[in-house]
Amino acid sequence: MSKSKAIISLVFTIFFFISCKDYYNDAIHWADEIETGSMIEEVKEIQPNYLEIDWNNPQVNGNEKLFLITSIKGNHDILNMSNYLVFENDKFKGRTSHK
Repeated sequence: MSKSKAIISLVFTIFFFISCKDYYNDAIHWADEIETGSMIEEVKEIQPNYLEIDWNNPQVNGNEKLFLITSIKGNHDILNMSNYLVFENDKFKGRTSHK
C-alpha cells in the first residue's frame, strides 16, 4: 500500500470512530436525572432523540411498569444489557439494568 493510501485510510478510520458517538453513558445519565415521581407522559416529553423506548409494551408487575429502552444510538454493548425505566403507580421510580 502506498504511503498516501495508508494516510487516507488512517484519516478515514479516525473520522469513522469520532463520528460514531455511543450514547450509552448519556442515556444512563439522562435516566438517572429524571425526577422521581415524574409522570409517564412527562418522561415521554423529555425523551432524547438518541433513545427508543417501547412505551406500548411495558412489563407489568403489580403496580410497577417497566419500559424497555429498545435502542441507544451508536450503542454496541458487548454485554447485551437490557435497560428499563421503572414506574410505580405511573410515577417514575428509577431505572434498572440486567442481562
